Amino acid sequence: MCFVVEGKAYVGGAVKYVSILVEGGVVRSLRGRGEGCRVVQFSRRHLILPGFVDIHVHFRDWGLSYKETLGGGSAAALAGGVVGVLDMPNTKPHIRTAELYAKRLAEGSSLPIHYGVHMGVPEDLSELDKARPRSVKVYPEDVARFGWAHVEALLERCAALGCTAVFHCEDPAYISDSRPPEAEARCADRIALYARRGFRIHVTHVSLPYTVEVLRGLATLDATPHHLLLSSDRCSGPLCRVNPPLRGEDQRRRLLALFLAGSVDIYATDHAPHTMEDKLAGAPGICSLDVAASLLLRFWRDGLLGLDDVLRLYSFRPARFAGLETSLRPGAPAAFSVFRLEEFSISERDFKGTCRFSPLEGLRAFGRAVAVASRGRLHLLETGEVL
Repeated sequence: MCFVVEGKAYVGGAVKYVSILVEGGVVRSLRGRGEGCRVVQFSRRHLILPGFVDIHVHFRDWGLSYKETLGGGSAAALAGGVVGVLDMPNTKPHIRTAELYAKRLAEGSSLPIHYGVHMGVPEDLSELDKARPRSVKVYPEDVARFGWAHVEALLERCAALGCTAVFHCEDPAYISDSRPPEAEARCADRIALYARRGFRIHVTHVSLPYTVEVLRGLATLDATPHHLLLSSDRCSGPLCRVNPPLRGEDQRRRLLALFLAGSVDIYATDHAPHTMEDKLAGAPGICSLDVAASLLLRFWRDGLLGLDDVLRLYSFRPARFAGLETSLRPGAPAAFSVFRLEEFSISERDFKGTCRFSPLEGLRAFGRAVAVASRGRLHLLETGEVL
């Protein structure tokens, strides 16, 4: 099976016209037209980019399929030009064993995007030896349940296996109903001590500039669209509830400045679908996978980031973290997206997964995904055709 995508692409630090020949799921040439291959042409209003990768999503399913499913999450990813994800283990049941880890990966293997999952903290750390995960997600609830000594033992086991510990960094000793900033700050202090001992650590959804300042160069960090663009001063109510919480406007601005200055390694959504009933009842989580790339491209459109920065944050670095490749070089797996370069305001119609609401609605964004090449197929999003 083969297809050809023609149009402007960002390759090697420059925009150039290409004719991407894909055969057997691999980029064969940037200047080719294979015999008998379907050719899809895009206008000057479009730009072909290496595919985006999100290392923090919640695709729910299993006992939580009423919130979201693997299929619904994949639809949201494709709508956002995302070719690969790493899912979180707080499913029902929580993925704490090698058996559940393998089962989840097997179910995700049939999706139209590249699918991986962070393993959860096992009670018996020998499960890590059986599963051999690339990463293990540590929640505040895990620390409360097992204790910091167990977490340290996990870090030592991960060091031997080569896996990365991914922290939701809030110390449960400081968590109250309001989840104050001190919970994240004290966790960051502890993580800094662990990182100085050589443990491989990633801290996800940082919400405080303090966390970035303490951990920069010691651990890798990611930040979400909502912590960068929304604040507790301007966003309140059930749709804005998330853990860690949105911070005040001054903290948000400082975090955004650090992000734009290159002090944060990766951009990730923490895409967390709930039903509206669950949100109104207080469930924490914000949906953004469908529009996250467009919000990041807005920074490029506004001259706040270069296109190289955008790709490092949401393509190349997260792809490396997930064990994927998203380059457009011949010989690489075909994993790219086509965006129509237009400005728009986010609305419910932009969400294709199960979750169709978000406090990000109304924000200005740039670039709509219209086609995605992933796992050997080309998804033409506006017609629904799959080549």
